[in-house]
Amino acid sequence: MFVNSMFTIMDTIAQRLETADRLNEILRRVGFALWQIQELESVAAQYFVLLSQAQKGMGLQAGNILIEEAQKKTFGATIRRLAQSGLLTPGIERGLNDLLAERNWLVHKSRANSRSAPYNDVAARKLFGRLDRIAEQALALLKEIGELTECFAKKHGTTEEYIKETSKRLLDEWRYADAT
Repeated sequence: MFVNSMFTIMDTIAQRLETADRLNEILRRVGFALWQIQELESVAAQYFVLLSQAQKGMGLQAGNILIEEAQKKTFGATIRRLAQSGLLTPGIERGLNDLLAERNWLVHKSRANSRSAPYNDVAARKLFGRLDRIAEQALALLKEIGELTECFAKKHGTTEEYIKETSKRLLDEWRYADAT
């Protein structure tokens, strides 16, 4: 009787640890997917401003105000504005709209649709796959919009060297901003 009770307690502890590990991994992947989407939302808004609102010689302060206003819009509104302005290829527009649907699922329905994932290995793997695809899709779209932005900048006289220097400076600012 005592031995059976010990095995039951050990099994319960093992199950709880497994559940906690799965939940930890779910939350890590949810967070990463949201992080990637937020970066894409920001970049898409900046892309819209650069190509449709920025004026030559307007200055950094005026440009930053336009970007702040654009970033206040929802992701869906930004996608619509980009599409209406003709600033997206059909493939990027489709990708953004697909990602918007996944983003909305992630924010509004993923928990309800995935309640068994912390307790069930099959459900967890299914959720992990979807979360990973969301993050990968956001990154792929970030790269595509980045390439379009770089092409636009070069077309308007920005040199490759300037783009690299500015990118490095900005990355350094991001990396070390909280360290000071």
